Amino acid sequence: MIRKTIKLITVACFSALMVGQSGAFALSLSHDKVIPAELIQYVVPRFSLKTRIRFDRVDSVGDIQFVTERPESGTQVLELISGEMVYIRAMGEAAQSPEYRAFVDWLVSDPGRATIADFRIDGRQIAIPAEAQEAAPVEIVIVGDRDHGRELSWSHCRRCHKVDRADKYAGIGNAPSFHAMRSFDDWYLRFSTFYTVSPHKALISVKGSGIEKNRELITIAPIDLQMSDINDILAFVHSLTPLDLGKPIQFNP
Repeated sequence: MIRKTIKLITVACFSALMVGQSGAFALSLSHDKVIPAELIQYVVPRFSLKTRIRFDRVDSVGDIQFVTERPESGTQVLELISGEMVYIRAMGEAAQSPEYRAFVDWLVSDPGRATIADFRIDGRQIAIPAEAQEAAPVEIVIVGDRDHGRELSWSHCRRCHKVDRADKYAGIGNAPSFHAMRSFDDWYLRFSTFYTVSPHKALISVKGSGIEKNRELITIAPIDLQMSDINDILAFVHSLTPLDLGKPIQFNP
């Protein structure tokens, strides 16, 4: 009985400490008086329910603010039916916090915009979400030496990957081929940073990347490259015909 009592007291104290900590680190949030408080009280809890990030709503100037005057740094998130544009901004270090960035991203996402549009007072819509902005197309400029990239890929990468589809004996079963990876939407990012992720980072050193390695810890044949070599491999991969992997996998909800 004594042990159980001590355990319950310990758990209760730990829980109280965690609650106190979460409250201590919550950012404060305020809004201009022209913005209906009911709208903020409708939107914020739904974001918190989704992300477990909460804000302390205050009447004074908060770390995060909904304002109607266009700020120097901020994001437009909605327009009131009465005509005022509403922006969100953060003060000081709060502008760099992941909680604030997550809130902004959610407000301009489809779920956030739908939440704003769904809010009603006496059956009347109060706010119109900001127009969704399309991401600017990314232009990829290939500057490497394709032939040298092919040589590097053949010398090093075919240990695990099939670089040439006609090469029957290259690659291992769980490593995708270059042609398959070329069909990925993020192929450029993958090949630009492959040396920073496992298992490559265990044996590849790239001079000029700023990543230092203790070569004595590399237990298998190390690979030494330069940043220009990475560009050459990118140029080679860019020249490959993407492998048709069929339709995306469909998941039942």
